[in-house]
Amino acid sequence: MATSYRKSALSRPSHASGPALLEEEDIRKRREPPRKALSAYHRAPDAHSFAHLARVLVSGERLEMLNAVDRLRGRSRVLAELACFSSFQFVRLAAVSHLANDPEALADVAKYCPFDDTRASALDELSSDRAYLLDIACSSLFRDTRLNAVSLMSDPDTLAKVASRSPNADSRNAALERISSNPAALRRVSEESPYRRVRMDAMKGLSSHIPALCSLLISSKHPELRKKAAVLLSASVEELDDVDALTEIAKLSSSPDVRYLAVGRLWKHPFALRKVVSGTRYADARSTALMLLSDAVSHLDDADLLADVAILSPYGDCRTAAIERLVGQSAALLSVASKSKFKDARSLALQKLKDDVSALKSVVRLSKYSDTRMQAHKIVANPEVFQSELSRILG
Repeated sequence: MATSYRKSALSRPSHASGPALLEEEDIRKRREPPRKALSAYHRAPDAHSFAHLARVLVSGERLEMLNAVDRLRGRSRVLAELACFSSFQFVRLAAVSHLANDPEALADVAKYCPFDDTRASALDELSSDRAYLLDIACSSLFRDTRLNAVSLMSDPDTLAKVASRSPNADSRNAALERISSNPAALRRVSEESPYRRVRMDAMKGLSSHIPALCSLLISSKHPELRKKAAVLLSASVEELDDVDALTEIAKLSSSPDVRYLAVGRLWKHPFALRKVVSGTRYADARSTALMLLSDAVSHLDDADLLADVAILSPYGDCRTAAIERLVGQSAALLSVASKSKFKDARSLALQKLKDDVSALKSVVRLSKYSDTRMQAHKIVANPEVFQSELSRILG
């Protein structure tokens, strides 16, 4: 009886206080091992993770791959990688189509992608962008793409830049051919290209365009272009009216007959004749120009022109006439007295300077001819002249 009572007592619920129950429950929980989350065992592959997307793009089904490319819209870096490196044409072309708003990425594809179909697609997307077409025509690693870029250009200025700057002869030549009938573009290439052969090829295209040749002859920074222009214009000397062009031909042409004709056309233009005298390395052109200047001495009013005749003319009467017309112009007479290789001209110039002691003293210091220095010194040392000069200095 007692035993059954104890069992029933043990089986009955405890009437212990609340805090004791909480403590017992806490101990029980600490002893039990932690339960693992159910999702850790049953989680399915995430169809939207980027790792899964990468696997699809490399080895998925066609439709899955195209859908994956669509999901990458706006991610230019990834799309550019796909366009350049994917083994699947449809993936590459889909990637290019999604790069339509990123011309820089498209240009990189056109310049560096080893797949010609993908380069062609990228180039097509850029067909109206002159700046990127220029970049591709000059920089693409692939000849066909460079030439295709040139073929898409219609702007002469852009074509001229390719013809001038491209480091690749194929695109330079193709661009030059495209502007072969545009004198302004050819002139730009001939002047701007760092490649001598390109400059000369552009000049050939200008062989029948006289205004462009005259412009290059007068202002080109390249000596070989000016000489080439002079040669090309030689056949047209008798029809030319451009004084500057005739002057350059007279100075530069390698043909004596052409030089003679050009100088002869300048007989009414003394300043042009003076440029020939001072600028040509051909003695015949210089002497012809000087002869024409000497013949015109009675009509010359410019002191520099008259001084040139007085200093250089081989004709004594012309030298004398020029000096007579320089009376009162001390600076010009001083130049004659100091520089002329003709003694009679130096002596006459000193006589005209006899009342200008300051100029005479300059001759004493500056003339390279001893006889002229002594003559000037003798005039200044004359007692009357020297007394007057001392009075001026002493005040």
